[in-house]
Amino acid sequence: MGKRRKGREIVLQSMYASMISGANLIDTLDDQLSRRESAVETTEFARDLAGKVKDNARDLDGWMNSLVTSKWDPSRLGSLEIVILTIGLAELKFSPDVPFKVIINEACELARRYCDGGAVGFVNGVLDKAASQVYPKEAAEDAATDEPAEGEETT
Repeated sequence: MGKRRKGREIVLQSMYASMISGANLIDTLDDQLSRRESAVETTEFARDLAGKVKDNARDLDGWMNSLVTSKWDPSRLGSLEIVILTIGLAELKFSPDVPFKVIINEACELARRYCDGGAVGFVNGVLDKAASQVYPKEAAEDAATDEPAEGEETT
């Protein structure tokens, strides 16, 4: 498993634990990291990503709700889907060095690993819509030249 992928997984687990317990995200992340022997790059990436999530939680939550409400009631989302979407949105908005296709793919991999089958297409669709807002030119070029996104059907 790649170092960043492992970092995303640690952040997911920390966010979920924090959500369930009510504990502070950074404290929960520190606890998770202390229980593992992770590469320095993984630890730094996880801390940076968790910081982006924590510092921008309100904006990310509002953005996620605006992306989801057109087709889905946000209150029906599972905790893990919320966590995965929040991680993906934080990376899309605050990690311009990571290509948006990588962010979407990584979020889909988390959904595949931690959620039921329908979540992958849902996560893909929401983050694809978000990417088109953050990177409109790149997303339009990608849509014009690329295969259907993961979870999309072809006719």
